[in-house]
Amino acid sequence: MDKKVAVFIDVSNQFYTINKKWEGRKLDYSKYKRKCEEYGTILRAFAYGTQIEGTASKFISCLFHIDFEPKYETVEKNNWYVWDVGMAMDMVRMSDKVDTVIIGSSANTMTHVISYLKEKGIRVIVMGCGLSRKIKDSCDQYIEITEDYLEQQVETEIVN
Repeated sequence: MDKKVAVFIDVSNQFYTINKKWEGRKLDYSKYKRKCEEYGTILRAFAYGTQIEGTASKFISCLFHIDFEPKYETVEKNNWYVWDVGMAMDMVRMSDKVDTVIIGSSANTMTHVISYLKEKGIRVIVMGCGLSRKIKDSCDQYIEITEDYLEQQVETEIVN
């Protein structure tokens, strides 16, 4: 029987943790989603982020195109929106519909919802960059983002 999967990725968290490890590099969401599909049929895939006055609209459109459901908050410059509680609530809402939850966040605050999901018999996989020992110990499986999951770098040739 095919497993039912829900994906919850914190775009901002992954952007900053990946950029910290590989300056200027970005996650390839198509590759990320393909990896998630290895664990079963994806019922829903959420991508959480923030934007300032529509600055992420092109990226949000790309997420829609690859079947993510973007959830974005518009903020003012120098403000931020933390999605931990919103993500956790969506995980709780989906918990009766799925066998596996894949979390794309390295935030230690996720350990609380991970414990809840595991108590309900749901397999929890965390797939992110810069995962702490606390996160790794709390989930059923973890996948550390490698360069294989990043967008291809465009090489530019300098012509004299």
